[in-house]
Amino acid sequence: MKIRKSLSCLGVLGVLFSLSACQKKNEEVTETPMSPGKALVMEAIEAHGGAENWYANGDLKFRWTYHMSDRGRTVDTVQVIDPVSWNAVHTVPGSDVTFGRNEGSYWLAPQDGAFMMPAQFWTLTPVYFLGIPFVFNDEGANFELLEETKSFQGKDYTQVKITYGAGSGESPDDHYVLLIDPDSKQVRGTYYTVTSPFVYKGGEVIEKFLSLDGLKDYNGVLLSTSHKTYTMTDGVIGEQMRYTEISETEFLARGETDFSAPEGAKILSNTPE
Repeated sequence: MKIRKSLSCLGVLGVLFSLSACQKKNEEVTETPMSPGKALVMEAIEAHGGAENWYANGDLKFRWTYHMSDRGRTVDTVQVIDPVSWNAVHTVPGSDVTFGRNEGSYWLAPQDGAFMMPAQFWTLTPVYFLGIPFVFNDEGANFELLEETKSFQGKDYTQVKITYGAGSGESPDDHYVLLIDPDSKQVRGTYYTVTSPFVYKGGEVIEKFLSLDGLKDYNGVLLSTSHKTYTMTDGVIGEQMRYTEISETEFLARGETDFSAPEGAKILSNTPE
């Protein structure tokens, strides 16, 4: 659930130059056929509005209210994310705490501020789910089209497993399996693991399933309006354990949000671009 070192060719340079570079790269890629799994994920991206809209619409603002019903607590922030640079800023409703990422540096303010989740872990975690399937437009990702379908709520979905090479981002051992509608090519959900050192302390790696519910069009991009989280046991989707409300979703003009750390903020870490 972390930004990868090469999330996309749009993640490093300016928008106009990046779009041109990506077009050139795409022309080169056409000479080598995509794997079936990657090709299907690219179809899913198109079915959700296309990568060009995702990157060109501006900064994505949304409120992600994550009800951890099994633990009796709720994580709630309003956040703005730049899908090109992956700069981000979170505000905590009812609190003066803010945190974010700017040019590879993670920060938390005020200096003695506290948040119920590790702030660096949470900075890009919500967008990694809301941004499905766009977040998998990643040069560091490996795609495997699985032979078996997965049934969810009475329908069978095609499955694509996504893994990452060693050294790719902060949690390269994570994996995600997308459930893709064979008719619409839209993503219905994903089951995944979390191996980030910020929250994973060893032992058994737990898989959970998250649904993408209530797709809505935002400037030509289809995004969820809610999620439900289910248990997974031996590959079988189980009971609902959590749910997420997604609100205040909109794209803002790129450049109007200040992602820099406020004066006196605590610098959590720096990661290479």
